[in-house]
Formats: sequence, structure tokens, C-alpha cells
Amino acid sequence: MKKRFEDRISDLSLPSTAGETPAVSAIERSRDGWKLTRRSVMGLLAAGAFAGLPRAAASSICGPGAFAHNIQIDGLSFFPNGQTLVSAGQDGMVKFWTVPGGALFRAISTEAVPEQVAVSPDGSQIAVAMAGGQLQLWSANGVTRRALAGHSGTVQAVAFTPDSAQLISVSVDRTTKVWSVAHATLVHSFVDATDVMAQVAVPQSALPRLPVARQPAPLAGAVPPRRYFVTSGAQLYLRLLATGATLRTVAGKAFAISPDGALLAAHDGLRLYMYTFSSLTPLVSVVENRTATSLAFSADGTRLAIAYSDAPARLYSAPDLTLVRDMEANDGPCLAAAMDSQNAYLAVGSGKSIRLYQLPSGARVPVCFMDIAASASTCRGSQYTWAGALYTVACGTGFPEAVSCNCDCVPGNCPCVYDTGCSCDSDTGCGCDSNNPCSCVSDTGCGCVGNVGCSCNSDYGCGCVDDYGCGCDGDFGGCGCDGDSGGGCGCDGD
Repeated sequence: MKKRFEDRISDLSLPSTAGETPAVSAIERSRDGWKLTRRSVMGLLAAGAFAGLPRAAASSICGPGAFAHNIQIDGLSFFPNGQTLVSAGQDGMVKFWTVPGGALFRAISTEAVPEQVAVSPDGSQIAVAMAGGQLQLWSANGVTRRALAGHSGTVQAVAFTPDSAQLISVSVDRTTKVWSVAHATLVHSFVDATDVMAQVAVPQSALPRLPVARQPAPLAGAVPPRRYFVTSGAQLYLRLLATGATLRTVAGKAFAISPDGALLAAHDGLRLYMYTFSSLTPLVSVVENRTATSLAFSADGTRLAIAYSDAPARLYSAPDLTLVRDMEANDGPCLAAAMDSQNAYLAVGSGKSIRLYQLPSGARVPVCFMDIAASASTCRGSQYTWAGALYTVACGTGFPEAVSCNCDCVPGNCPCVYDTGCSCDSDTGCGCDSNNPCSCVSDTGCGCVGNVGCSCNSDYGCGCVDDYGCGCDGDFGGCGCDGDSGGGCGCDGD
């Protein structure tokens, strides 16, 4: 149980306070689309010189100890109407939230750790990619679940086709699979011999937008349009949906395709790129030197959000990649960002928290996504019933009109899953407070002070003072190994 969490959180560096000087190419719109130009290079350089911008202060919208999940959030996805957000966490839970109210109204336990969650474009299905090769299609309310059997390793990402008829999945087993949503059966399976794919997306233009019954009859001898999808591993792969064949490769790991299928943004850890789709012609790039984990376009294609494991999220204008806003400092590594199809909100998973931002400005929406089952006892939540469902919100949050309040200011009940959840210091049942031996490997926020035999590798904020045999390799700034005997403490990277 504990290993699955440690594998995902280990070796992530702390946020860097140093900015990077951007290298920018300029673009302009022409009758033929977006093209490179030198005319506005100086203007873009001035607008994109974000290295010296101050980082926003950490937000106090949620009180200390109030969280959406017990452990790191892996995935976020909006329903098409923009009024519901689905989150998936390493605590093995998929949760449903109202937008913009932040009320939790459904929490479902999964059979394995969910790696990503995706809502179909028509809002009728939810795909849940999980560890251990498990993949499921859920009804919109999560009541009906259908297993898609075929992967032998962790399913890292999923994407629906624009007509919601098919689902594409990628796995560490080095296969990409195409599934029928209606029948929950395998349609195609492609071997990814050269790379392990970590992300997948299908462009809007990959399929006709009209229902099949309304499509005009094809002309005799007409060649059907090519249908594409994109996967990423060490680089990006433009592929044919029919065969899985790779047509082009370009730099990038985390990526997103604009809703109109005209642009593709990608990040390779050094640069942020903007490409045309499907030619993948580079338009503009910005030097960042950050580890991007998730990219998302706004519905109108004018904003690009980026989540990073080692820095606060950012909001850029598109396609010119001018920095619009630096978000608040991370609560933990950010693995997910999502924009709604109504062009109203951006959601970012920050550690165990969910943050909501208004578009197009990127201003923080003052709402706390809080589950009392994932929050410390010092936190309080209110519960009310509406249309037969039980909703939970942070105390102080207003209720909709004509609702019945079931319980006012219920205390939090953090179970400290895998020695996390609360701060883990002096929390009953956590097992990390003065216990011998305490195993806090890769647990975020675990206080291991005074615990003999505590292994604090890659822990964020773990204090290993006076711990004998503490291995602090990979800890950045937080590990003090005073008093360790015998040379067992390796403080590389401190």
C-alpha cells in the first residue's frame, strides 16, 4: 500500500526561487495561419521577461490542515457544463466538487491508485486510469463501472475522442490501446517499442463535429480525412488513430492541444513550445528550466495554464506565450491542471489542495475545496442536503437557497493515510510522533524529529535531527543530520 505513494512522490525537488531569462521567438497571424515574424520580437521579449516577477504569497483561503485529498492529487477534469470538477488522488479516491462553490458531494474509492481521470466531451462517461493496469469507464455519477481489461502495467493517461465514442489509453506496459466506449471493448492495440508513453490527447479536428447521421454522403473516390492523436514520453509523437503509426516527432513531454485543434503547446523541462497542429511547425518558445507536469488550454484558446512539480503554476497568453500571472507557491508538487469548456475557470492541483482561478485574468477564486475526512480536527466543515445529495463545504461558505443544513461545523477527521494527511506531528494514529522505528519515506509533511531509524529520503520538510542512520540524500534544505553517528547520513543535495 505504501510503496505506490512513495514511487510517485520521490525525487521531486522543492520549488526554485530563481527565475529564468526567456528566449522568445515572435509570431503573427496571417491569412494562412500563424507564422514566424521578426517585427514584434522586441515587444514579446519585453512582455515575456518574467524572470524578475515576484512570486505571489501563499494563500490562506483554506485554513491550516484543510485539504481536498489525504495525499497528492493526480488528476483533474471538468464536466462539459463547467459546474462539476472531478479530482483523483493518490489516496485512492475520486471526488466530485461543485464549481465555483467547492462543495464535495460524492467520493468514490478506487480499486487501485488513480493516475488520471477524464470526463467525456458529452459528459456521459468518466475514464479512470489506475495503477496495476486497471482501467475503468464510469457512468457520470460513478454508479456504473465497466472494466477495460488489457493493460498489464500502470495506465498513465487516457483521452476521449471528440465524439466520445472511443477512449485512448497509454501504459507503462509500452502499449497504446483504443477502446469502444459503447461496448467497453478493445478496438486497437499498438506496441510502443521506442518509448513509454506518459500522456495522450486527441485533437478536436480528429473527427467530424457533426453527428454521424447528419454527415454528408462522401464523394465517390474521396479519401477519408486522417484522424490523429498525440502521445508523449521522452518526446511528442503525432500518430494515426487507425494504425498507431508515428508521423512526426518534436520536443516536448507534458503537452496540450487547443480546443479548436489549431495549436499544440508542449514543455520538455527546459523550454515551453507553441506549435501549429498538425504540421507541428514551431511558432514560439520560452526558456523555463522547470519540470512541467500538466498543460491546459482555455476554451477560447487564448490562455495556456501550466502546472509544475517544482514551481508555482503559471498562466500564459496563447499563442504568443506572454506570461499573464504567476500563481501562489505550491502546497506540494502540482501534477494536474484543467480548464473548463465554458471559458470561466482554471483548476490546479497543488499538493493535496485544489485551487480555482478565474479566466482570463488568473485571479484566485476565494473558495476552499475541503473534505473533512482529509482535514485535521482543527478544521471545520458544514454539511447540507440538496436534491437528495449530501454536500460538504468549509465553514463560512454560503449555502444555496432552500437547502437543509444537516450538520454545522463538523470537525475534520484526518486519518493520516500513509503517515500523511495532517501534519503527522502528534496526530493520533499517524505513527510518526516519537515512534520507534518511524518509516516516513517520501511522506509529505511528516515530522520525524527524534525518531531513531527514520528514513527521510526525498521528504519535503522532514526534520531528521538526531536521527541515527538517517539517509537524507535528495532532501533539499530541510534535512539537518546533526548528531548522526557512523557516517550513515548522506546529505547530498542539501
